Amino acid sequence: MREDDMGSLGPQLLAEAQSLSELIIGWRRELHQFPELAFEENITASRVVQALSSMEGVQVVRGIGSPTSVVGVIRGDLDAPALVIRSEMDALPLEEETGLPFSSCMPGVMHACGHDAHMASLLGCAMVLSRRAGELKRPVVLLFQPAEEGRGGARALVEGGLLKRFNVGFVLGVLMWPHLEYGHLMTRKGVMTALSDRIHLEIRGVGGHAAAPHDAVDPIVVASHVVLGIQSLISREMDPLKVAVISFGQMEAGYAYNVIPDEAHLWGTLRAFDLEVRDRLKARLEEMVPAMARAYRASASVEYAKNYPSVYNDPDLVDRVMDAAGRFFGPDGLHQMELPLLSGEDFSFYSMEVPSCLMLLGTGMECSLHHPRYDVPEELMPLMTAWEAYVALSL
Repeated sequence: MREDDMGSLGPQLLAEAQSLSELIIGWRRELHQFPELAFEENITASRVVQALSSMEGVQVVRGIGSPTSVVGVIRGDLDAPALVIRSEMDALPLEEETGLPFSSCMPGVMHACGHDAHMASLLGCAMVLSRRAGELKRPVVLLFQPAEEGRGGARALVEGGLLKRFNVGFVLGVLMWPHLEYGHLMTRKGVMTALSDRIHLEIRGVGGHAAAPHDAVDPIVVASHVVLGIQSLISREMDPLKVAVISFGQMEAGYAYNVIPDEAHLWGTLRAFDLEVRDRLKARLEEMVPAMARAYRASASVEYAKNYPSVYNDPDLVDRVMDAAGRFFGPDGLHQMELPLLSGEDFSFYSMEVPSCLMLLGTGMECSLHHPRYDVPEELMPLMTAWEAYVALSL
């Protein structure tokens, strides 16, 4: 298409997407009601397959790298390298507190990261593109990926041959982002997210009666000192000009209020951008935690797993995406990030293999991601649908 045609295409696609609003919102609400954890997205996958199969010209492929993965291919007959647009499928182990009439039906599981809206918007994109298949310059692979939340679904799909099977040349991802103004798009060249690693600490003490702590070695007290001590690695051993975070989000210990347990377990994460910083902090954790435990007459071990690398946005692809976004969103609705995010994203496994670009679409909502009251503005989903279709037709 000529540039002037592309300028008029944006409003056309937005009008088409808005005509599908009721359908897109319906998909989102259904998916929201039945959230599933990583690699367990069986109901979700079946619903996505059902929706894609109803669209003319969409080839549906299941089970690449994971039994719950779903791919919809449009114009797979074209010879150019394919474009992948990814949506995540999995939910979080979280009890929902939104009070929505379509709240989660699954106790302790919730779509608190927008994956329900991402899937619904991408289904809308599939419908729009299926009607404009003749305008595509390359095959478009609509990827519904399981297990983004810490389990590395993207790695499983890459290892399962996704990129080679469809001759993938580019991968795009769009995330709804509450910390950005409603309807605005943001991305950056180069490093987009932090590396994200997992930490498991096991503190072993001596159990006993709560009334006689001197006859026991309380692993909960030891664990408390260890967590506080670890923060000194950031504040006193890190170069202040470099960035790293160590946070613990889960602790398990004991089975009765009046019994000192034998052991305590903590699970946490390390985020950084510099591999040398990560390696130094990993080494210090493995040295410091057992030493601190010994000082309190306990013992401890550190299990450190390198999980997600940093997402790297290909500069040339970002230029092309930003050029398209300038026409679609206008100059006031487009932003380049100064600094990368400390969030982790398994989109990184695509970006290590082919030129990729991860983007943020602002929702302007109050609650952060992973909050039990997290929600998305449903009226934004047609905009996301139209943008995904627009960029697919632009590249």
